[in-house]
Amino acid sequence: MARKVLYKNHCTPQEQISSGGRYYLDSDCGRRLTGVEEFTLGGSSVAYVSSEPVTTTPESLGADKDFVFIKNTSGDDVLVAFDGNATYHTKLSNGEALAVQLRGTDVSTNEVYVKSDGTSTIEYYTGT
Repeated sequence: MARKVLYKNHCTPQEQISSGGRYYLDSDCGRRLTGVEEFTLGGSSVAYVSSEPVTTTPESLGADKDFVFIKNTSGDDVLVAFDGNATYHTKLSNGEALAVQLRGTDVSTNEVYVKSDGTSTIEYYTGT
């Protein structure tokens, strides 16, 4: 059974001129970045977890994922890696969320890991 995912993204890039100073709209951009994405999940494996504790120990949300949505619902910052437990490029503070369509010819390399700076709770949705 094919399932479709439709989501929208929006962000307003900001820059901080001096440490501890006020934030301004990013002078290089000066606009909001927005977009809409719709795609069909190839398989039938869809999982939604409404409350998952996250600690400083890396935890896998699974491999072979086409799509992942993660929201930090409480606690400390959550770090996200999309290349296994190797590089954490994304940080979600309390209340922030991330939706990503993982692309590539070999989705078996798309293993999503999360860990926290302390103790946090996330909700997440994955699909293949």
